[in-house]
Amino acid sequence: MKKIVIIGSGFAGLSAAAFMAKAGWDVTVLEKHSTTGGRARQLKAGGFTFDMGPSWYWMPDVFERFFNCFGKKVADYYQLERLDPSYRIYWPEDVMNIPADYSALKELFEKVETGSGEKLDKFLGEAAYKYEVGINSLVHKPAQSLLEFADWKLLKGIFKLDVFNSIRNHVAKYFENPKLRELLEFPVLFLGALPQDTPALYSLMNYADIKLGTWYPKGGMHKIA
Repeated sequence: MKKIVIIGSGFAGLSAAAFMAKAGWDVTVLEKHSTTGGRARQLKAGGFTFDMGPSWYWMPDVFERFFNCFGKKVADYYQLERLDPSYRIYWPEDVMNIPADYSALKELFEKVETGSGEKLDKFLGEAAYKYEVGINSLVHKPAQSLLEFADWKLLKGIFKLDVFNSIRNHVAKYFENPKLRELLEFPVLFLGALPQDTPALYSLMNYADIKLGTWYPKGGMHKIA
């Protein structure tokens, strides 16, 4: 049996270990902390338990797909609760709660900028396409050969994926209010990127945020690990 050592027991390390073990490798995972999880570890102090991260549980379908690969499902290991409001945004002069309900979110947009609710429908319609194609035709590919990306749906829709435009310009095409623009730009910051430098393909993150929702795994993010 071939052997492999994986350094780090964060989500990436654990998922890689699981797939390698499934493929028949003898896997050893090394972790410098006393518990698994990487960023998703816990800190216990003074009778309290603190979640050390990550900040979000988005894209629940991706987690479900992972467990399905091993004949399991998320509910076998932890319970999810959708948060409402999804989160709260602070500005120096204002606070905005982002509702989980889409109709309520559209009403919020309308209060800030007249006509923006209908624009949000169109914006998220495009984002839904990017999510479907971007996740299924790009992210879930093992990337072992360029031939994997010779996908007719992917090639046909390359311009619909908006890879040659920035997310900042894309958002500005739909919305004028600075707060709405910032609300729709901020998810890419979690990719370690800036809106002006990030392809508009990543409006798929807005679909993940608004349509798929923000969730809480009961017991904290460490529960996943």
